[in-house]
Amino acid sequence: MTARRILAGALALAVIAAGWGAGVPATRAAHTEDATLPDLVMLPPSDFKIEQQARKTRLLRFSTVIVNLGPGPFQVLGQLNGATSGDPYDVVQHLAEPGGGLSDHPTGATMFWSGDGHNHFHVRDLQEMTLQNLNALVLARGAKRGFCFWDNYNYGAPAPAYYHPSTTDACELAPDGTVPMGLSVRWGDRYPYNIAFQYIDISKLGNGEYLVTVAADPAAPGETGQFIEANEQNNTAWARIRINRKSVTVLATSGLP
Repeated sequence: MTARRILAGALALAVIAAGWGAGVPATRAAHTEDATLPDLVMLPPSDFKIEQQARKTRLLRFSTVIVNLGPGPFQVLGQLNGATSGDPYDVVQHLAEPGGGLSDHPTGATMFWSGDGHNHFHVRDLQEMTLQNLNALVLARGAKRGFCFWDNYNYGAPAPAYYHPSTTDACELAPDGTVPMGLSVRWGDRYPYNIAFQYIDISKLGNGEYLVTVAADPAAPGETGQFIEANEQNNTAWARIRINRKSVTVLATSGLP
């Protein structure tokens, strides 16, 4: 990372840190061309395990990590969509502006409360997990639909973690009625293999070789995701695996970014 990019990320984080803990800073309605953007990237899936449950249910469990490699932080804010309470919450992305303050980027994303045994808010479908055959035909999809993200995985970060439940109300309802989440520059969010719904159901599949793909802010071919990023082309990672009766062998993975 160049000194210029590190400085830009540090300045952007300073702008947010100056106001988020005491309420949301003033925002403008739209971002400028010079706004400091995040870049969501998936690391290759890892820690593959086979979980055999009752009634012939067989689960493929694995860990995923989404990291922000952009020059700017990834910050979103959930807010009620005109209702007085309840789900879903609309999601606005905040971008750090070079002149100070934040700008709004409306998204089609939503947040919802709990639903996977964790009593906090989640962004719906921020990640996508699929199991494909070697001809790229999707055979099964991940069970997890909601994601609460905050700084818990250091990927060469130039600054200490900022987005954390203990300091910023991350994934919780803030005093002003909004729900903040975020990833600082070069920080990531890890979902371990043994957390709720972190699996793909492979009960109907035989042993053999498969491709597991994970995508951050997934989008259809030729389209962009729900969040604005510095690079929309690097959101997917994969691992080619061999599923055995009681174990998984990793044969190859996409390279680390």
